[in-house]
This record gives sequence, structure tokens and C-alpha cells, in this order.
Amino acid sequence: MKPYKITLFLFSVIAVLAVLCLVFPADGIRAGNLTLSFPSLAEVLNTEAPEEAAMPEESPEELLARQLENMRMQEREQYLTYFRESNIRFNLPDDDLTWFDDLFEALEHSDSSRVRIMHYGDSQIEGDRITGVIREELQETFGGIGPGLMPIIETVGSINTGQACSAELRRALAYGPAEARARSGNYGVMGQVAYLDTFVVVSVWPRIKEKKHCRKFTRVTLLADNIGSKLYVTCKGDRRVIEPTKEMQRITFQFPDSTERVSLSMSGYANLYGILLDGESGVCVDNIPMRGCSGTMFTAINRRHLSEFYEKENVRLILLEYGGNSVPYLKTDKSIHDYAASVDRQIRYLQQQAPEAKILLIGPSDMSTRIKGSWQTYPKLPAIIDSLRTTANRAGAAYWDMYEVMGGHNSMAQWCTQNPPLAGSDHIHFTKKGGERVADLFCKSLMLYYDYYRWRKPKEETK
Repeated sequence: MKPYKITLFLFSVIAVLAVLCLVFPADGIRAGNLTLSFPSLAEVLNTEAPEEAAMPEESPEELLARQLENMRMQEREQYLTYFRESNIRFNLPDDDLTWFDDLFEALEHSDSSRVRIMHYGDSQIEGDRITGVIREELQETFGGIGPGLMPIIETVGSINTGQACSAELRRALAYGPAEARARSGNYGVMGQVAYLDTFVVVSVWPRIKEKKHCRKFTRVTLLADNIGSKLYVTCKGDRRVIEPTKEMQRITFQFPDSTERVSLSMSGYANLYGILLDGESGVCVDNIPMRGCSGTMFTAINRRHLSEFYEKENVRLILLEYGGNSVPYLKTDKSIHDYAASVDRQIRYLQQQAPEAKILLIGPSDMSTRIKGSWQTYPKLPAIIDSLRTTANRAGAAYWDMYEVMGGHNSMAQWCTQNPPLAGSDHIHFTKKGGERVADLFCKSLMLYYDYYRWRKPKEETK
């Protein structure tokens, strides 16, 4: 074939293929189970070199790290939402979410040394009905045994621990009626002192089987000073003789095995400030109720009594649950301001005596009074709570709003009508069930802050 005919044939084929490129459907032609496809003219005429596949910007390890970090940020936002919005959150000074860190670190090391938490309050915590739940949950989590610090004479029985004193000793109190005061200010860490001048036996025994941690203890310690003559103390056949001294004495009896019952026999002349029942390590939680107290009497207690105890017993958290007794009488802005100023002085005084301890103020619950024939929240209660929260945070203490925990305005009436009731007919005090509910919410909130501490800890340790 002549060359021009070959050339003409080739151009004819190319022209036919070009026409097919133009008219052939982009998605092809179906023929039974087959699909016939043909490239478009643009694809045929494209002279650019195909792009190389882009190399990934991250290695598999970097991609995994980024995904984990995204997950952490989502978890962090969940924590922060709770800390901003939950009604059972803690109001921390300057919203500092590291405020509990020193406490949590101490609790994590309580297997090698005792960590003490002291719960002071008014009649709302009588009977150990709030403190007992907090104690049990913390000892379950971090270890520890025993009911903690107890007075020589228990005027309001505990639901967890029974106690009896064989003689009526004269006492002095830092709170209550004015005639009960001590001129010296030597009240001890519990704000009360019993004056020994005869033979007396103090016995302690468990009451509730469910509280497995506070039932047992391995040591008993008697706190006494101003010993005017020889003081004789006997426990389980072990007799001690303490020589006369003005200084605080800690008479400790250690047992090889844990025990549930104990009796201390004492005779002589001395000031007695309480009995400690606990172990060598773990968490100790003390219940110190003060009926009728407004929480403004700590500055009347000998600072040496406080500072020595707080240091020797490694007190790392002081709970102050006050305000309820003052609510009915705070009816003006000035009276609210004056009460808050007094609370501020107490917090700062305790901070001086216990520099290693965190102080947490638990404000009053909702409280009802009769207004136009129905039970309603005390009109000034929200203003009192706002003032106490501001006061606590300004002094460097945390605040837990029990009023909001209950549900806020007029929630007390609802707590009273629950079945079983969570509050008493006085519309002020919790029942045993109500106290347990409040304590459980407190612990759940505290443990969430602890979870956040644990969540932050590995990240911060790598910095």
C-alpha cells in the first residue's frame, strides 16, 4: 500500500476514535452484566504526567497520638462542664481545679502514714449520720480503720459507735451557754474539756455491722494535760502512770490485733480532751458536732492545742459545716455581713494553726419557716449563702453549697415529704436517710475531682 493511503487510514481511525470519545456516555453502556466504557477526549489529549500519591503527613504513631489527644480533650471538656454547671460541684478559690491536689496526694500515700480529716459542725452532723458515710467511703477507697476522735462524755449518741462514761465529770465548752465556758481557753481540739477528779471508766463499742471499717481499731490514744497529781490509765490490763505536768500528753495503747471494744480506766486529776481510736495508717475522719453552734468559736480555743494536734495527726482537710443556727436571726444586710466577717476570722485562724490542711466550708441547707401558713425558705437564706461562699473563697477556702445540692428554693419541703422522709418535721434537720443522701453526694463530687486529678497526673508528670 502506498504511504499516503496508510497515512489516510491512520487519520481516519483516529477521527473515528475521536468521535467515539465525544459521543460515548461518560458512565458507559450496560450490556448485560458488563459495562462498556470509553475514555473521554479530554482524558486522551491530557499530556500532564500523573500526580504521584501524596505521602501521609503523619506517621502511624503520630496519628494515634493525635487521636488520643483529641479524646483527652473531649474528656477534659466533660470534666470542665461538670465543674462549671453541676449543683454538687465545689466552689474553689479562683476556680483553681488543682486546689485539692495536695490532699489527694496525701490520701494516695496514706498506706504508709495516717491522714486525718476533721468534720466540725452543728447539730446537723450529730450522731455521725453525715460524717459516718464520708468516713466509710474514704476508708474503703484509701484505707484506714476506726471511728476517729471521740469525746470523754458523749451527750448525743452515735449511730455507728456506742460510748459510755461511768461518772458525770464536770465539763467546759467553747460553744453553747455562756456559763459552760473555761476561763483558760483550754478546750482542746474538740472545743470541750472534761475535768477528771475521781475514778472513771470510758467504754466504746460498735453499733452497726454494715460500717465495717470504723468498727475496728488497733490503737487507743488519750489526750490529757494539766495533770495535777499522778494520772493512772489502764487499758486491757496495761497500766500507765503519768507524772504531773502541764503539757499535753498522748497516752497510747497499741494492740497486736484489731479490736472492736475497749475500756479505759482512769483516776487522778487532769484535763481530758478526747480519745482517738484508729490505726497506724490510712484515713481517719472525726465527727465533732456542736449543738447550737454558729462556728464562730475557734478563735477562743488555745492555739497551741489546735496547732499541736493538727501537726502531730497530719490533718489535711478541715470541714466546717455551719450557718444553719444563725439563719433565723440574720435579717438585715449588716447582720449577714457581720456574721460572714466572723466566719472569715475563724477560717484564717484555723489556716494559721493548720497550714498543711485544706479548709472547706459547707454552707447551710435549705431551711423552711412558716410564711402565710405554708413552709417556705427563709427569705434571707440565699443572701446568707452568697455571702458565705464569697467569704470562704476570699479566705482561700472552698465552699460546698448544700442549699443547691438539695435543689434550692423550697426544696426542704420536698425532702420532708419523701417516703421515707429525708428531713424532719422541723424543716431544718436531715433524717438518717437524708444525711446519708447528702454525704453520698458529697463523696461522689469529691471523687470526681479526684478522678480529674488522676486524669491530669500522668500528663503533668511527663512535662
